[in-house]
Amino acid sequence: MARHGLRTGATGRRLGAHRKWITGIAIAGGALALVLWNYPTPGAVALVLGIVVLVLALLGTLAAASGTAEHPAGGDQPVVRG
Repeated sequence: MARHGLRTGATGRRLGAHRKWITGIAIAGGALALVLWNYPTPGAVALVLGIVVLVLALLGTLAAASGTAEHPAGGDQPVVRG
């Protein structure tokens, strides 16, 4: 996505740096919603699972588009000045 001009800036870098924590928070949020739900139906479980997967995919896409000098996104080469 970075090669198409989409940059996520500091937010994308933060998402990339804390990927494990953010993934855990998203999964824990979905699990907490199901635990606190009085009588979850199979449809409700599928809906919560779908929302969690969608959120994880969105966060992963934003983190991948961030590109840093050490790990450029989209195959760009870092600029070395010297």
